[in-house]
Amino acid sequence: MTPLDYRETLFKEGKISRRQFLAQAAALGLTVATSPMLLSKKAQAAAPKKGGHFTFALTGGSTTDTLDPATHTSSWNINAEFQLRNCLVEIDHNFDTIPELAESWESSPDAKKWIFNLLKGVEFHDGKTLEAEDVIYSLRHHMGPDSKSAAKPYLDPITSIKADGKHQVVIELNAGNADFPFLMGDYHLAIFKAGTKGKEFEKGIGTGAYILEAWEPGVNLITRRNPNYWK
Repeated sequence: MTPLDYRETLFKEGKISRRQFLAQAAALGLTVATSPMLLSKKAQAAAPKKGGHFTFALTGGSTTDTLDPATHTSSWNINAEFQLRNCLVEIDHNFDTIPELAESWESSPDAKKWIFNLLKGVEFHDGKTLEAEDVIYSLRHHMGPDSKSAAKPYLDPITSIKADGKHQVVIELNAGNADFPFLMGDYHLAIFKAGTKGKEFEKGIGTGAYILEAWEPGVNLITRRNPNYWK
């Protein structure tokens, strides 16, 4: 069996992809024209297998990084945050606001009062159900005179934030802002459990698609898929 024959066999059995076949044929100094099989049959990819690891490298990591959203300043922080937690609102590829933890929202005619209706049945990684108190606590974490959060200016106009039941958050502003929902998609404003503080942030508990297994600031972040992800 020639080297090309061997690779054709692997390709036909789905053990290598079309891309791999072409690359290996090129390495042997061959061209597609030497393998009529490619012209007469569909390419076959190896059958997908569950599991494995996805690794990607990011710049901006620092040994002073934390998982407290109020401290985030880099692309590394953004990617880590959106693996673990969600915001009330998501900004899509068209730069439009779409529902995330809030299934809908509405405002008063003057845009000074905003009501966010939360999705029901969403759970944090530890099994706690998401409620309005978690949203209020998360937003207040960035508010107040001592806050150093980059999101503080977004929330300074808030004059009142309260729950109306377990699944509705009512926010009042000192002036109308038709773009307020857009601000709720900022990565600093990811939602975490009420009562979280200090080193508890380093557990990375949120409602996101991935659960934190381990991490070392400025070095790596190891997560696993959340089997109960609500999206």
